[in-house]
Amino acid sequence: MVIYALILLAGTVNAGKTAKVIMEARNAANIPAVAAVSFDNQQIIAFEIAGTTRTNGSIAVKRNSVWHIGSDAKAMTATLIAILIEKKLLKWETTMSEIFPKLVDDFHTNARKTTITQLLSHTAGLPANPEGAQRMLSRREVTIRGLAQKPSEGFLYSNFGYIIAGAVIEKLLDMTWEKAIQQHLFKPLGIKSVGFGPPKGATAIHGHWKGKPMSHDNPPMYGPAGGLHLSLSDWVLFCQDQIKGHHGNGKLLTQASYQKLHTPIEPNYGLGWGVKVKNGHIVQLQHDGSNTMWYARAQLNLIEQKGYLITMNTAEKKAVEWLPKIAKTLVPNPR
Repeated sequence: MVIYALILLAGTVNAGKTAKVIMEARNAANIPAVAAVSFDNQQIIAFEIAGTTRTNGSIAVKRNSVWHIGSDAKAMTATLIAILIEKKLLKWETTMSEIFPKLVDDFHTNARKTTITQLLSHTAGLPANPEGAQRMLSRREVTIRGLAQKPSEGFLYSNFGYIIAGAVIEKLLDMTWEKAIQQHLFKPLGIKSVGFGPPKGATAIHGHWKGKPMSHDNPPMYGPAGGLHLSLSDWVLFCQDQIKGHHGNGKLLTQASYQKLHTPIEPNYGLGWGVKVKNGHIVQLQHDGSNTMWYARAQLNLIEQKGYLITMNTAEKKAVEWLPKIAKTLVPNPR
């Protein structure tokens, strides 16, 4: 059974084409549910939702449904770090030995010099993920294990680094990352739908693994690397603030701090965002997120001050391949 709803709020987006492509995607790739939204720096332009919360159910997804966004949460953790830097609680180049002086003897000599910037840009030489029993440890304990290893060199996309960034936040504020990001980031932006881990409840959207509905997630300590859910309308508020902040009109930070987040450290990655540079100018931010049961993409055009979000409650390869086709109906020239 195909269930879909269309909300056209403003603009000239070809909503009929978006609905058609989403229906084709769902039928071709067995996608339970899809949501796609386009926006500018002031308002949502179009909002398309289609499908059911799980493959073996008939509850339709709604506009206010919450979606797991995986690693798209990294930009939020990086922004929270920037807020703490503006509060003068640390600096971009503050080292792990400065933050955790009582743990320094447990760190590898080279890892003691690891900086905040390196953690957030995936250049800290950390493994991609904690392994085995480490996955069940606290963020502080994982920090000890990760920094006990000799760092590698170069860029390696690392959830480990963002988990440690979460431990840094907890150390500085003496509260959990979950409470800190609610208090310092989501509340000021008016974002109210955020929860941690997978959505819960009888009408919650389920992720899917090999076609079967699942209500699992990575262990809670993964939160800063990608362990939250929220509505797309609320996610738009965060993205709009990133766009406006880049141009000097953000709510959370100075323009310099937003631009620091958006400036590539490696050729194509800044702090929590993939970055596209053209003719010396930062023109686009993008990030994908998945916990293997959901998939989400955010893309922001910093020149035109527009963007789109697409989410689906499966991460199967055939489903993800439809993302560019859906995006093409939302913006003229998606990446």
